[in-house]
Amino acid sequence: MKETKPEIAGVVLAKLRPTGSEIFADIGCGNGGVTEFFVPYVARVFAVDCDAEMVARCRKRVEKWDNVEVLNLDGREFLKNFEYDIVFFGGTKKIVEMLDIAAEKASRIAANAARMEIALEVYRKMKELGFSSEIVVVNISKSYELAGGTAFKSLNPVFVISGIKKFN
Repeated sequence: MKETKPEIAGVVLAKLRPTGSEIFADIGCGNGGVTEFFVPYVARVFAVDCDAEMVARCRKRVEKWDNVEVLNLDGREFLKNFEYDIVFFGGTKKIVEMLDIAAEKASRIAANAARMEIALEVYRKMKELGFSSEIVVVNISKSYELAGGTAFKSLNPVFVISGIKKFN
């Protein structure tokens, strides 16, 4: 199972800069790692996933917080019918279509991508939609014991694409 690492969630948090009074939408929330990370920094979190098993895992993970609502819903349906200020896309399936919808309400958007081509597509789309977009490549290595010492194992790099809506 793929999951957004806490180190990556920290970069996303730094790029999205929530103020504490906003509604955060985690689209493609998976088991809720990013949802859990953002709970203390926003007024309300919507965790959205179309996979019922992931929704159940997320619900269990975040059950102690009362400002989180976990929804088993298609991301496009959520984006059309709910209110939010900040959106994070944990996956990239149908992301261009979802960006079109999210840009109507969100002031800040971020997405993770494993593939460079998708990262560039999201970056370009965000710029087209009026966001000041950037890509950050994050490389994480984690320590482990090796022959009585410490070595590092690299994880796959992640592209974090983020943008803030430009207001004229």
